[in-house]
Amino acid sequence: MPDRSASPPTRRVIDIVSLLAASTQPISVAGIAERLDIARATATAVLTELDSAGWVGREPNRGYTIGPALAGLHGPSLPHGLGDTLAALAARTGCGATFSRIEPDRLTVLDVRHGTDRVVPGIPVGHRIPLRFPAGASVMPWRSASEQNTWTATAAGADRRTAGSLLGLVRERGVAVFRPRVDDAGMVDLLADLLGAVGTELLQPHLRTRALRQLATLTSRPFSRDELDSDDALPLSYLAAPVFDATGTAAFEVQLGPLRTEAPKAERDEYISATLDAARELSAALAAGRSGMVG
Repeated sequence: MPDRSASPPTRRVIDIVSLLAASTQPISVAGIAERLDIARATATAVLTELDSAGWVGREPNRGYTIGPALAGLHGPSLPHGLGDTLAALAARTGCGATFSRIEPDRLTVLDVRHGTDRVVPGIPVGHRIPLRFPAGASVMPWRSASEQNTWTATAAGADRRTAGSLLGLVRERGVAVFRPRVDDAGMVDLLADLLGAVGTELLQPHLRTRALRQLATLTSRPFSRDELDSDDALPLSYLAAPVFDATGTAAFEVQLGPLRTEAPKAERDEYISATLDAARELSAALAAGRSGMVG
């Protein structure tokens, strides 16, 4: 029978995700194509995109299962009211906020709320990035020594020395704070404005990835202890605080993105306070066993 869906390509995605979600075992490309009565080439093309987004995972035997990004969006390990907490954080600060799962080898974005003061398109929900310095800095002080050593080893040059001191500072303050390098502040402002004007959804995937990677690179210099305590107005990129699950593991992080070329100390302190409050609220929800769907 002809496909009467208003959008056959979208229907294929829905059918494949639904099939994998209902299966307790990995399914091969041939098996998916056979069960859904679609061409193997079509199934392969859809699975390739889903795998890139983290919505499906590929097992060693070449079978596919639901991936970490999609499982994280609907899994029982997420705190109830997550969306409400992020929305409140964004409203309180006017900045975009994200919630991510931190695994030993990757960071996966699970929820995003845009700010009101300056809408800067960021990494989309389901996006995965390798866990390399400084990504994941907010949780690393509470991870095992082997994970810390692996993470520190990803830092290059002078950043290798910074990584060690950053772990101590984050454990002491409970938050990781980042800024652009002095020479990059103007470029950060320009790139953020361009992304906000164009919209990352209008960019081709490879251009979006390059733009977001460049923005992340330009904004990832950790604040030092002296800078955190300074009364001077300083550039401010992002803040991140750990969220602890029911076992006490720092499994997630809340990230806030002011992307300010100049932030007075009072504003920086408020951003830090707001981020920590949101992280504590989510940790408390997980500790109480109140988990469920993203709110």
